Formats: sequence, C-alpha cells, structure tokens
Amino acid sequence: MTRSIIHHAALPHRGGAVRIARLLMEAQKAAGIEVRLTFEVAENDPDNLDATPAAPTPLPDLARAFAALPMDGVLHLHTSADWPALLAAIMPHVGSRRVLLTLHDATPLTGGCAYPLDCPHFPACADPCPRQFPRARKRQHDTLALLRRLGPILASPSSWLAGLARKVLPGLILRVIPNGVPWAQLADLPLRNQARATLGIDPHIPMALFAAHGGARAAYKSGPLWTGYWQALTARLPEARGFAVGGDEASSENGLTVWPYLDRGRLTVLMRAADALLYPTLADNHPLVLLEAASMELPVISYNVGGVPEIVVNATTGLLVPPGDTDAFAQAALKLLRDQPYARRMGRDARSRGAGRFGVDRMAREYKELMD
Repeated sequence: MTRSIIHHAALPHRGGAVRIARLLMEAQKAAGIEVRLTFEVAENDPDNLDATPAAPTPLPDLARAFAALPMDGVLHLHTSADWPALLAAIMPHVGSRRVLLTLHDATPLTGGCAYPLDCPHFPACADPCPRQFPRARKRQHDTLALLRRLGPILASPSSWLAGLARKVLPGLILRVIPNGVPWAQLADLPLRNQARATLGIDPHIPMALFAAHGGARAAYKSGPLWTGYWQALTARLPEARGFAVGGDEASSENGLTVWPYLDRGRLTVLMRAADALLYPTLADNHPLVLLEAASMELPVISYNVGGVPEIVVNATTGLLVPPGDTDAFAQAALKLLRDQPYARRMGRDARSRGAGRFGVDRMAREYKELMD
C-alpha cells in the first residue's frame, strides 16, 4: 500500500486540477496516507482573501522532497508552468519511486497550448507556432523526450484526451479515470424557490448561468463572447435573467449580472436557481463545472467537443450542439429556458445518471487501484 504521496501543481488554489488534487488528498489522508501539496506560483486563497499567499516550492526543493519519499512513495503531477524544467528536476531522484501524471489538459503533450483544437500541425508542433507559442517545437520535443525517459503512469479524465496522449506517447501505461466531485444529498441543498428568493428572482423568470475559471477571460470557454451570446438570447427572450461567474470583475447590464469567483456555497445557490448552464466551450477535457451542475440538477447546453459528450447525454441530461454553431446554441438555450419543466426533468436525469459515475469516492478508489 502507498504510504506517502506528494501532489504537485502550478497553483495552490484555483482551477479544476488543483481541486481534483485537494479532493484526492482528503480521501488519501482519511485512508492513513501521508499527503502534501507543492506548487510553483504564489496565489491568494479565493475562499480566504485575507490569508497570506502560501509560498511556492522551488523546483530544487521539490526534487529534494521527492528524494526524501519512501521508495514506495508517489509523486502525483497535476500541472506545471514549465513541464521541461519540472521533469528535468525530478528525473535524477526517481529511483524505484513512482510518478503519476494526470492529464488535466494537453500542455504536457504540446509546445504550449492547452488544447490543439484544429491546429494543422498536431501531433508534431511546428515553428513558428500558429498560436505564437515561442519555440513550440523544441518545448514539445523536450517534454516528450523527458516523459519517455521518466515513464510515468498516465491518467486522463476523458477518453478524448487519452486519445491525444496515445498519439504522442504510445507505449506508456495510460488509464482513463473520470473526474469526480462531492455529491451532496438533496436534503442538504436549497430548494429551487429558496435559491431564487435568495437572489431576488421570481420563480417563473427564465434564468441562465455562465460559469468558468477566468470568467470573461476564459478563451477556451468563449468567455470574451458571453455578452454576445446573452444579447442574442435576450433579443428573443427579453425577460430572461443571467449570471456570469468566475472572473475578477463585477457588473450588470441587459439582465446579465457578472460576478467574480464565488465560494462553493454561493455557486450552489446559483446552480440551484438556474434553469440551464450555458457552456459554449471550444475545447475541454472533463470539466468539473459540468459535474457540479449535474449534482445540482442543472442541465447543460454545450458544444459537442472534447470530453463534454462523456458527461452530457444529449437530449437526456442536456443539449449538445455542433461546435461553433452559435445559432444552434441559442436555439438550444431558448428551448430549455422557455420550458422550465422540461429543463428540470433533464436536471433530475443528470443527477441520477451522474451519481455513480462522477462521485469523488469512485474517483479516489480508481486512483488508489492505479497506484497500489
């Protein structure tokens, strides 16, 4: 049995990768495993902005910490600001210790981009990079060469991203482990009308939610275009109300309220109050916000890209539309917002179908099986 695990990420707090790391750490600590989190960049805790930012871990310090692990210990890599530097730092200290790399996005597989989208060069990056990542070809070459030498066990939350990994790292052990989130009991969640009352919104008014880490700056989630999506929607449904959360700004215009990052309690209220989560992502792995929506009985409207269809069952737990078809996206949103009973039926199906597949206990168990 594994006795000690170091989890490593670029940031200590925000982002889906860090949340997965912390959820796994909670389960592992409860199982009697010694766990710790190291990271590379100082960052305020968004749930406690008065706290002093935790000090980052220089890569030489991480290498020394890894070298001090018992030989049956595990270094679980989640994210890095510099994959070649991170991998080179730990390489001399591996010995019989195991390295597990969870692919939260494609940055360990590319020359810099989180997702290759329709790049004509992937799986072999090119210079100059069409997205202007500097020295993309060398960065990809160096990262992949180090990964082949290191031979980590790879975990991917989605089969889609696992497919990309197999194109550039054939031969490595790779297992698909879907993400998981805590699955609250319905009795512990606010009723829809209670959540609406908290927000001051009439139960009969159509209400939509946009949510993504980074908010309006979340390029892969179409964040810069959220207001355009909302304008197109309210041109045909002017009474609708919307909330957009996840960034650093606050504003309100045309029935759309923009809020910065919210703690889990306030996000729960929004998800319980909304009729639909509007998620116009351009590329995605296995986004936690979709799992959280399912746990809150909130149906999703999204583009049919990446690992999204591994979570959302079209016409059952949400609506999926062709990538980039903004008119189809608007029509799908109108369909759910105009028919609230239909949206609530979808939400109930999302919760019932997702309970066994996307719970944190199942995720922790599968990671344990992978490491033991």
